Amino acid sequence: MVDRFPKWWLIYVVARGLFLRFGVITLIIFTPLFTYFVFESPYTVKVDGYLIVFVCWFLLIVPFLVNYVIAKSRKAQIMQVLDVIKSTGYFKPNRDSEAWLFWKNTYIGFDYHQGTIVYIRIYPGKVMDVLGFDAYGIVRTEVEGSQLRIFTKYASLPMIPVETGAASTISNHIFAMNNKGYNYTFDFQNVIKSKRGELQHLAGMPIPELI
Repeated sequence: MVDRFPKWWLIYVVARGLFLRFGVITLIIFTPLFTYFVFESPYTVKVDGYLIVFVCWFLLIVPFLVNYVIAKSRKAQIMQVLDVIKSTGYFKPNRDSEAWLFWKNTYIGFDYHQGTIVYIRIYPGKVMDVLGFDAYGIVRTEVEGSQLRIFTKYASLPMIPVETGAASTISNHIFAMNNKGYNYTFDFQNVIKSKRGELQHLAGMPIPELI
């Protein structure tokens, strides 16, 4: 069994949540004020003041930049994998039928003409899920606010959680495709499975085989 999340992930999520809830707000409010005070007030000790200002701006900007660089790099990896899938000819979505969850390192797209769906996600444990569905490969969906749950026929990955403001829209698309009545001359799941080795080499990380 492949660990999609590292052992330290829960600690990181808690620490990040606390930082976003309390640290970022505090830094946004006080960093500009303290910067102004250091540069304008004749009463501050300049060296210490400059150091504190630097640390504050560092904590405010650098975590965002690091996460942005990581997310951009992972999007490039996903796009490489996606290009291989599109080259099969069985998945040709329009631009408006593709959803990129940039900060979640997640892609989901729909080919309404051929009745195919592709879901790709890179996990913090440097594991990539690459799933291809036909319109009947998804059992059902559930939506609760911005939380979308996609239930599959895979015993090793029975449910895919997706957090997005477009949860209802994606669920509606899946429902409509499920009831459109596609007739398939190909097995899209097997098409993706046959590409697993190539995609794994291209991504440079494991892609679990789904059962």
